Formats: sequence, C-alpha cells, structure tokens
Amino acid sequence: MNTEREQHRYRHPALRGIGHALGVAYLLVTLLFGPIKSLARWLAQQRMIQRYQCTVAGLPPAVGLALSLLSLGLLELSKIAVVLSYRSFGLVVAIGVTLCAKASLGYFAHLTWSAARPKVIATYPWTARVDAWVGVQLAQLRGFRDQWLAFVRRRSWYPGVVNVITKLQNRVTRWIAAIKRR
Repeated sequence: MNTEREQHRYRHPALRGIGHALGVAYLLVTLLFGPIKSLARWLAQQRMIQRYQCTVAGLPPAVGLALSLLSLGLLELSKIAVVLSYRSFGLVVAIGVTLCAKASLGYFAHLTWSAARPKVIATYPWTARVDAWVGVQLAQLRGFRDQWLAFVRRRSWYPGVVNVITKLQNRVTRWIAAIKRR
C-alpha cells in the first residue's frame, strides 16, 4: 500500500510543479492586488456601478447572501480558466487570465458582498463570525505582503530596479505622446 501511494505521488511531478507555480502566481496576484485600488476608486464613481450597489443593497438578506456566494463561486471557477489557459497557451497567458479574473470577478464579488453585507450580517449572526474570520485571514496576508515588500526593498539591487522601471515608464510616456502628436 505504501508503494502505491509513492507511485501516485510521483506519477505526474511536472503537473504538480505547474500547479504549485500557478498557485503561487495566484497568491502573488492576490497579495499585490493593492496597486489596482486606483482602478477600483474610478469604477466606484461610475453610475452603473453605483446603481448595481443600490440594487444589491435593496435586496432581501437571503438573496444578497446568495448573490454574494454566487459571485464568489464565479471567482473560484475562474481558477479552472487559469489552468486551462496555461495548458493551452502557456504561463504568460495564464498569468494574464489570473490578473483579468482577479480584476473583474474579484471586484464584482467584493462589490456584491460590500453592498449586501449590512443586511446579511444583521439577519444572520453566523455571517458576522465568518466575515470576521475572513478579515483576520486577509490581515495576515497583508502582513505577509508588507513583510515581503520590506524584505525586497532592503535588497541592494532594489534601487536599481526602481530606477530602470521609472526610466521605462518615462520612455513609454514619451513614445505615447509622440504617437498622439502624429
């Protein structure tokens, strides 16, 4: 029996490595999602988004909870799209699909829950406990992200990388300005 378990463990080591790499990429996108906050602020000012929030806030608590769980389920299903895109198109496309899924479905799930949250928590006390637990987990992830970023910023090569990125941004800005002038 032990040999059967060992054979199963080593049957597809490449797939296991790919799965771990995609999982790490997904976590990194989740941890580094903070830079997209400016996009979220801009979207929050759009009339369509505000109407959606008002509509969800006006729903009964059970419907708001169901809609929140559905949007979260769609976000989780997007992980299948990440794996399929990796299998068909490669790592770069899989990372792109991860970014798009987190930016679109992640924002939709967050928006839906934030609109439905007050009524749902007031009606179902267990959701308050789950929400608090998720908040603690997210705080731990943010703490890990902050520690990791502090570690990276202390490296000797970090100022050079920032300088190169700044120069590239300036060059791209000049190219875009030149293209617009033409």
